[in-house]
Order: sequence, then structure tokens, then C-alpha cells
Amino acid sequence: MECFDYKEAFKALPGSKESAVRELLSDMTKRGLLMRLKEGKYYIIPYEQDSRSFMPDWHLAAECLVGGKNYYIGYYSALVILDLLTQPSLKEQIVVPKQTKPSTIYIKNIPFQFIFHNEHHFFGMMVA
Repeated sequence: MECFDYKEAFKALPGSKESAVRELLSDMTKRGLLMRLKEGKYYIIPYEQDSRSFMPDWHLAAECLVGGKNYYIGYYSALVILDLLTQPSLKEQIVVPKQTKPSTIYIKNIPFQFIFHNEHHFFGMMVA
């Protein structure tokens, strides 16, 4: 996967100090090698892409943001996947079984909205 979190970076650099890993990630973000999705979550920018204009696929970014927890792409965002919209969706809507704070995260001015549904109302198949 093209994304990782701070803990994975720290594990990949054994013997490094925590502050050194944070500084390295910050420097790589400033140089356009990484995109910070949210605190502690990073997306690797492909070498051939311009870091100023690069935006990962919204659905892949959503997967990175939830970090392996149960979720699904819902509402208008799901209709985009199914090619059932005539107009573009201007936000990514992610349904999660646990409330997320903040409920909306902005990545390059694109809102990623986390919508809470309890497990009873969670739609679709659960895959372990």
C-alpha cells in the first residue's frame, strides 16, 4: 500500500530516536516525497508526480485514513464508484461503525466526511 503511519516508519528504522523519525518524515513531506493525510498518516507520492498537484485516489486515501478498521464508501461516493452520477461528488463519504473526531478531515481542500452508523445499521458484508 502507498500509505503508512508513524509507528510503521519507527519500526522500519530500528535504533533511531523517535524525534529523528518525526524530523525525517517532516523533511520528506516538505521535499514532496510524502503527503501528510492526517497526524501520523502519510501517503507516498509517486516519483513521477508533481507533489504540489498530486492527490491520491480518494477511495484509497479513505482506506488509509481508517487504518484497517471496518468502513465502507457510502452515499454519493459509492455512486461515483458505480458510475451512477452525472455530476462529480465534491466530497468523500466514509461510513464507520465508531464515531470519529473530527467528523470531517480536509486533504488539499477535499472533505473526507466520516459518517457514523452503529453495527446494527452497518450495511454490507463484513470481511475479517
